[in-house]
Amino acid sequence: MPIVFIKSIMKKVFVLTGLTSLLMTQVYAATPTMTIYGTFDNEAPKGQAPTLEINPSNSSITLYGTIDAGIRNVTNASAAGSKLSMSSNGQYYNNRFGVRGEEDIGGGMNAHYHLEMGFNSGTGELDNAENRFFNRISAVGIAGPLGSIDLGRQPSVACKVVHAYDPFSYRYVQLIPLAGAVSGNADADNPFGKLGGTRFSNAAQHIGKFGNITTMAEYSFGEVSGSSRANSAKAVGFVYRSGAYAFGSAFTKQQPNIATGGAVEYADQEQLTFGASWKSGPWRFAGGHIGTDSESTRLGTLRQAHNNWFGGSYDFNSTVSMTAALYKTKLGAVSGAIARRDFLIIGATYALSTRTNLYASADRANIAGFASPIPGKQARQTGISLGINHMF
Repeated sequence: MPIVFIKSIMKKVFVLTGLTSLLMTQVYAATPTMTIYGTFDNEAPKGQAPTLEINPSNSSITLYGTIDAGIRNVTNASAAGSKLSMSSNGQYYNNRFGVRGEEDIGGGMNAHYHLEMGFNSGTGELDNAENRFFNRISAVGIAGPLGSIDLGRQPSVACKVVHAYDPFSYRYVQLIPLAGAVSGNADADNPFGKLGGTRFSNAAQHIGKFGNITTMAEYSFGEVSGSSRANSAKAVGFVYRSGAYAFGSAFTKQQPNIATGGAVEYADQEQLTFGASWKSGPWRFAGGHIGTDSESTRLGTLRQAHNNWFGGSYDFNSTVSMTAALYKTKLGAVSGAIARRDFLIIGATYALSTRTNLYASADRANIAGFASPIPGKQARQTGISLGINHMF
């Protein structure tokens, strides 16, 4: 079935879904609690049962974070050769520190907030060039029996949906192309995506839970004088979970992006993602697709970007686990140039405790086309990473 027809059907479904949905940034994960791009658990309560209390004083504040440091060596990093470095922004999990709070306001509702910053463990600096303090999450909202509404800077709907069917569950995000692909604004200057697009600023998100289905919708205000469309984005998505199975999909549309200097990078950009995962005992398998189409106004800017992946994991016991996955990326530029990247990664984790992990990974990338770090040649990169991650 042609992808254009699939997109047409998905758009209609998502329009109906978006009318009843809206996303919560509160996170429930395995002990200890932490966030992975502000993801959510389908079983997490979105509101309490209605009560007769009007202004109860019940409230909670949670401080959390993770710090990660490792050593990585990669061959053919550039025309100069191999590169050995410390992945101070987090190899296994991105470094972060956050605070979230909740206050019961009665009637089965709560008010909540979520602040999260990223940092470089090697230097202590913020992990973003814009020097945003709470660059990862800065949102406040209200939740009740019908769902949650959050306003501010927060992970996008697509980012949250893809987490359900990424084999690595957003570990090794500096290497694996999904976080960049979710952003949707990959171009020849940064061919495998810009991580900044995994979050939208000035965004309103809504999440609703209906049985096994969690629905989501968002709108990001462009805040450009003279145009309500410029620099804006809208998206809808869902995740269905039932026993061992989970599947989801999301559709995102971004309007003209105002680049540095005021030049428009693309006229319109649409992105569709879908995928599924299955877990049985110690085994888990997951796979998916992200397709991005843009009406470019600048020569060299990507017209299409497609990511497909599949992988699995196995828990040998409560201490040792291993995950392997293959991620295939294909990029097409307005000029007709094509780029490809096949990325195979195998990672192992050894848990010293519920909070501290040792990790190791080996990866192989075959890169061709304009994305090659060695101009005019096909590059084959081999990477080895070793490190430690602690959650608190």
